[in-house]
Amino acid sequence: MSLAALDTLAIARTLQAAGFSDVEADAVTGALRDAREAILAGMASQADLRIAIADLQYAILKWLVVAAMGFQAMVIVGAVAALSVGPR
Repeated sequence: MSLAALDTLAIARTLQAAGFSDVEADAVTGALRDAREAILAGMASQADLRIAIADLQYAILKWLVVAAMGFQAMVIVGAVAALSVGPR
């Protein structure tokens, strides 16, 4: 997805048609352009999002493996305890 370019000339002409002077129209258009660039600079790219998703997948998988190992350890300890007591 690409973002459409900001048509600063059209904005300036619209402002001038509404009664802004050339200097005022240029100032407002420049402020809009600067604000848009600041917003776009802060946005995450698709590559950033893919990296974040991969990191989350790794963390979830890691904790699932740790939980499975803990469960297996409890089963083994329980089985050993049950076998060591013997029948009564």
